[in-house]
Amino acid sequence: MRDMGKGALVGLAVGVTQAVLWTSSPPWDGHSGVRGPSSLVLTVAVFLIAAITAPLVRLRRRSLTVIIGGIATLALGQALWRIAPETISYGFDRSLLGGVHLTASLAGFSTAAWALAAARRWWSRIAALGVLTAVCALTVPLAEPAWRWHLARAFELLEVPLVAPDIAEHRLFYAETPVVGDTEPVILLEYRRTGAERESGSFEAIQVTVRRGSAGTAAEACATPYQAESWGAPDRPCREAAPNRWVRHGPRGRIAVFTHSGGALVQVESHGVGQAALLAAAGTIRPTTAETLAEYVLPVR
Repeated sequence: MRDMGKGALVGLAVGVTQAVLWTSSPPWDGHSGVRGPSSLVLTVAVFLIAAITAPLVRLRRRSLTVIIGGIATLALGQALWRIAPETISYGFDRSLLGGVHLTASLAGFSTAAWALAAARRWWSRIAALGVLTAVCALTVPLAEPAWRWHLARAFELLEVPLVAPDIAEHRLFYAETPVVGDTEPVILLEYRRTGAERESGSFEAIQVTVRRGSAGTAAEACATPYQAESWGAPDRPCREAAPNRWVRHGPRGRIAVFTHSGGALVQVESHGVGQAALLAAAGTIRPTTAETLAEYVLPVR
């Protein structure tokens, strides 16, 4: 246990250094630093800080512990990163993900120091390293389910009513990654014609924007739609095409229908689908689940 404690001190020094480097690195996506969670600087820091700290705590077999502990730390870090959430899924500061590096280094160097202690039998050393290997391997099949699980929690945290249309001859093609903590929480969906999802493209698709019902009435949403700057001046004034159905026409054949349904303010639009089809789609709003929406988010990492 004494060797394990010294290994933990080495791991603490390495983990704190990595966490600081991580926090100070510029983000390039939802949570990662320069060239991902294991940049060259972060990788070098593992072995350099361990090599400096190991003699200070009088760690035995320090050279071997630094090498094996460093490799274990990097492997565990990559493993934990596969199941870690993105900052946009929960709206927290990315510096908190430095805890991934800290956890990996503490576990990696503590286990390495314990396994390499003089009193350990060969089978116990193999068992300890085998557990680390099993943990790393287990996160590979868990990465996709964990990512989808975090996405589902993000859809729930948006506090936007979970509704979606059931559009005739169309299917949900993808859902935009939810961003918790954004200025206005929305759910963005795209529907494409069944059997021609890849060929039709976004121009002929139907885009659906789901907002909180408190965002305004259907008439107000028609006058100031979501991302109003992309609409420019309307080709013709908004008008009520049916009870609780307002229609707006924009450039290049763009048409949008606005309605209140299921406690949500819903905007259904397209460049290539006519007004009658959009009005019909606006009448098919149904409750859905966060898990269902999460299944249609396309991977970005």
